[in-house]
Amino acid sequence: MKNKKAAAILLTAAVGMGALALPAAVPKEAGVFTAVTAYAAAPSASKLASAVKKAYGDNYWPDYKLDKDEIKSKYGVDASLYASAYAQVPMISAHVDQLVIFKAKNSSSKKKILSAVKKYQKDLKEDTMQYPMNLLKIQGSKVYTNGKYVCFFMLGGDISKNIEENGSEAEIIKAYQKLNQKAVNAVKNALK
Repeated sequence: MKNKKAAAILLTAAVGMGALALPAAVPKEAGVFTAVTAYAAAPSASKLASAVKKAYGDNYWPDYKLDKDEIKSKYGVDASLYASAYAQVPMISAHVDQLVIFKAKNSSSKKKILSAVKKYQKDLKEDTMQYPMNLLKIQGSKVYTNGKYVCFFMLGGDISKNIEENGSEAEIIKAYQKLNQKAVNAVKNALK
């Protein structure tokens, strides 16, 4: 009887210590415990994209989601480098708005993704065959990283007609940069 009592005390202590070592523990079936992590799993690229879209509302223009082959072709990023990706562009080629978010698998893949995205942005900025209305929007595009995420934002739809008609090129680029900052803020808030 003493051995059973001692075994029960030891088992209770071991379970208690195990529960302390875990962020949280909840009973499951017949004394089995399941760990519940204190931190939610890092969100997917799609979840972050939803937060960005919500921030822009009707001024969000991309409406065609790229698949992994189209992502590789357009941005030079192979699917083996990311855990999840979300890339959306407009179906109408006259527009250039884009939302691209990669969740890298590790720090090495993040560097490769970042390099490819920066090259894509540089090539866009140097392309003289763009519609004139898009040149300044391209100049105002933003590459942003946060933890395991690499993002490319070229968003904002229309800026105010007053800025478009009366602003200098520098003011228009700044207005687009400000619009892309809205996407940065949406991602930051979603990752809090």
